[in-house]
Amino acid sequence: MINNLSPMKMGAQQEKKKKRDVSSIIFQVLFLLPAAAFLLVFMFYPIEETFRLSLMRYTGLGQPAYIGLQNYSRLLADQKFITALFNVLRLAFWSVVIQIPLAFFIAFSLITYRNRITGPLRVVYYLASVMPSAITAMLGRLIFAPRYGVVATLSETLNWQWLANIDFLGDVKLAFWSIFAVATWAYTGFNIVYLMANIEQIPVEIKEASMLDGANRWQYARHIALPMVSYPILIIAVTSIVGSLKFFDLPYLLTNGGPGYATTTLVIHLYQQGFVNWQYGRAAAIGVVIFLLSLFFAVTLFTMQKRKGEFV
Repeated sequence: MINNLSPMKMGAQQEKKKKRDVSSIIFQVLFLLPAAAFLLVFMFYPIEETFRLSLMRYTGLGQPAYIGLQNYSRLLADQKFITALFNVLRLAFWSVVIQIPLAFFIAFSLITYRNRITGPLRVVYYLASVMPSAITAMLGRLIFAPRYGVVATLSETLNWQWLANIDFLGDVKLAFWSIFAVATWAYTGFNIVYLMANIEQIPVEIKEASMLDGANRWQYARHIALPMVSYPILIIAVTSIVGSLKFFDLPYLLTNGGPGYATTTLVIHLYQQGFVNWQYGRAAAIGVVIFLLSLFFAVTLFTMQKRKGEFV
């Protein structure tokens, strides 16, 4: 087929296409500029400043003095920091091991055994997630307070004196688990609602086909529903781990990090170093540790999931 376009017309069309491409690029850049400026000012610049300040000795007075990695070496020799790091890693582990299976079990049960109270239960489970942390902490203290708390009152009613005498928030061995219980109640509701929304998106035809093949409801949950919501579960796992590393409000309001260092977290230690002891360089070093740990766990989990071929 003979091309009727002359070289002059072809050149004009190519020139118009180039102009359109340039205009499209400029248009896209203009749309991206506000988001890029926001990230630069409120994300990348604070991260860079935190890294820089972590290499300084600074008390808020005078000029910062460069000391290299001394803040990090002092953290490694700080027993309180080591305990806080252990606490948040333990919290992250148990959040994934307990909260995620619990959320999936409740979400799948509500979807499978749907009835009139499914909607109200969804709201009830989600309410704890939207309450301010201060109210959640007050309710937690009301539940676990010795003598007048809900547990103490109930144990006295049932004549379980051994339970009434337990100080859940003041005992070194129990304080962590008491706060973990409050955190599970506060944050699992969001995971339940999120997983319910994803389980509901599974095509009905898949469920019907599995039932025709002889699978019961829990075999369907184990072999079909669970793999099909593996990516939402990954998102929950990442947010749970990162949230555990940044955990501050509940332990601070319930126990102030005590008794001893039993419920001290990295952010509580950061707050105490920066705003109580005026050691801003050391507080920045703790912030860098939190950032690097969060980045490490997020990248590791997404990489492991991608290697399994669950998503591209």
